[in-house]
This record gives sequence, C-alpha cells and structure tokens, in this order.
Amino acid sequence: MLVIGFSTRNIVCSGYRAGYNMYALDSFCDQDTVECCIATKELPKKLDIRKKDTVDKIFDLIKSFNVEFDAIVPGSGFEIMDFRFLPWLILASDPERIQTVQDKLTLSCWLKDRGYPHPHVYDNIYRPDKFPVIVKPRKGGGGIFNRIAWNEQELEKAIREILEAEPSFCVNDLLLQDFVNGLPASVSVMATKDKALALAVNEQIIGASWLTRMQFAYCGNITPYEGKYAQDMCSISEKLIGELGLIGSVGIDFIVTESGPYIIEINPRFQGSLDTVELATGMNLFDAHVKAFQGKLPLRRPAINMSAGRCIIYADHEIRLKPQILDEMRKQQIADIPQTNYIAAADYPVTSIVRTGLNREYVLNLLKHDSAKIKRIMEKEIKDN
Repeated sequence: MLVIGFSTRNIVCSGYRAGYNMYALDSFCDQDTVECCIATKELPKKLDIRKKDTVDKIFDLIKSFNVEFDAIVPGSGFEIMDFRFLPWLILASDPERIQTVQDKLTLSCWLKDRGYPHPHVYDNIYRPDKFPVIVKPRKGGGGIFNRIAWNEQELEKAIREILEAEPSFCVNDLLLQDFVNGLPASVSVMATKDKALALAVNEQIIGASWLTRMQFAYCGNITPYEGKYAQDMCSISEKLIGELGLIGSVGIDFIVTESGPYIIEINPRFQGSLDTVELATGMNLFDAHVKAFQGKLPLRRPAINMSAGRCIIYADHEIRLKPQILDEMRKQQIADIPQTNYIAAADYPVTSIVRTGLNREYVLNLLKHDSAKIKRIMEKEIKDN
C-alpha cells in the first residue's frame, strides 16, 4: 500500500499494525513513519498540486519505488488530486464528489439547499450583514490562515494578512462566513457506497495557547467527545455522508452551540483523529478503510474503552532539532518524531504527544504536562542559540 500525503505517519503506522506492507510519499518522513514503512520518499515542502508538473513529479516518484502497488491511499493535502490516470487501485472517493465537499463555498450551498445546519456564507467577501465573521481559504488550510473580524477594518486587515501569508491565494480563493461560537468537535465516519457508520465523536483542540500562537490552528483531538449533541452529530454525519456518496474514512467537523451542532467542513480522507479513535476503540481504521471499498462495514459502532488524546506542538520560533534535543523529547510519549536536524520554521508542527487514560480530564492534564516539558526544551535551545 502506498500512502501519499503531506504527513502520513498515523496512516502508515495504522496500516503497518494491520499487517499491510506500507510505503509513503511524505513531506516530513518522520522517524516513526520510516519505521513503519518498507520505503519512503520525501515530497517537496512547497508543492502546488493544482499544477500539471506537480502531477508529473508525483508520478515519477511513484514509479521510482519500482513496486506494483495493490492500492494507493491519498492522505491530507492530496485528497483533491485526481489519481485516475494511474494504473493502480485508488482507495478514495470519486474526485467529483470530493470536489463538492473540499470547496467550502460549494459545500455551503449544498448544505443550505438540503437544510443542514451550517454558518451563513456571504456572496461578497467584503460586505457581511453583521459581525463577527471569519475569513478562511475555500480549500484546505488546517485553520492556520483563518482570521476572525469584529468590524470592517479588521476584515480588510484579515484578508490582507491571508493574501500576504500565502502568495498563491487570490481574493476568490477566500470565503467569508458568520462566526459561530461554540465547542469544536468532529465525527469519524466509515462508509461504503451503500451505508455510512459513525465510529466516534471527538473533541477538537483548536488554537490552544499552550501548543501554538495561531488562533484557529488544528492542534489535536480527545476521543470521545463527552459534551451535548454527540448522538445528534452521529445521526447527521451518517445521513450526510450517505447523501454525498463518499467512501472510506471521512471526518465531519462541527461547532457545538447551546442550540445544537453546526457543520463546518467535511474531510474525505483519514483525519488527524485517527490515533485517538484507534486507541479509544481498539479498532484499526486503515483495515476498515480498505474493507469499506470492498463493501464491508463493522456491524456496529465500536465501544469506547478509554479516553485518548493527541496534541500537536508548533514552533513559536525557527528551531533546528539537534540530536540532544530529540533525545530529550523522546523521553515523553511523542509521535511524529522528526528526523535529526529537522528545521521547524516558526508556526510549523514539531511533534505530537499521544496519551491515554480513564477520562478526559486525566488525559488533557497529561497532554498539557508533556507538551510543557517539550516547549521548555525548545525554548532553552532557542535561548542558548
């Protein structure tokens, strides 16, 4: 199995645990990714998958493995790429269906037409009816470009900041929607062409100040989500994914308000919650994903056996991860272990903490405790240099 994504560690390690022979095209090639693969090749860090020469580069990289793959699994960042020209089985949903959900503007129209709860999206990015609003890319982003605006001046500043931060964006690549205040959560779904099954509801860690400087950056998950409307979100997700016709592992992001859950976006691929769902349920999601394309689903939603959490630590300042720093980091329960001398730019991910326990509070305290240790290690290195 070949997994292609900007960061594939959780996917290839799940496949490895299920007994598959794993290969990866990955932008980081973390140590634990390499350990779970027969072979890995590094993707260029700056890669625009909309360009034809990018497709050609990826095809050349795939051929360089000199392996007849049984299947290719697109991961984060590559779910919108059309792999149908390749001579291998692609374990991903139909590209046209993926395009519907990956473009947040198209998705918002689709959700509105069918009466699903979703924040209002404006036709004119500069003229909202009210504030606060949130500006975000129409496709992808992981929350790192999202900006909230409380008035017209802040809105203009937010748009300008996003366009300066990502030169490939133009105004038409951005979306403006009402800001909905609530708790971020997600539902992990597995689907065949005939049926969808919600596997778990997850609390999302977004923009946590103890992990990142970015207000809306995705920072991890705790499974299970223990708040209101969990069963409602499962029912909405199963119905929604069934109507969309997506197959395999799919994630639906929500904001949970006092009045109910609002759908924020849909990710037709493996999600960052893969680790915590597997640890909390004991289920192997990679194997379930493969079987979903064979028309097989679990008979029922898996039981939750424990709480599990993963948090992503971002660099506040550029840092080179020298051997002695990594040795100190590995004393904690980390995943996504960088290669020696990896240079993490400011606001780039460095590593993850993965923890389990009997309840949410215990797991969250472990995540905070371990991440604080790693932050101190990083701060000391930056100060000394």
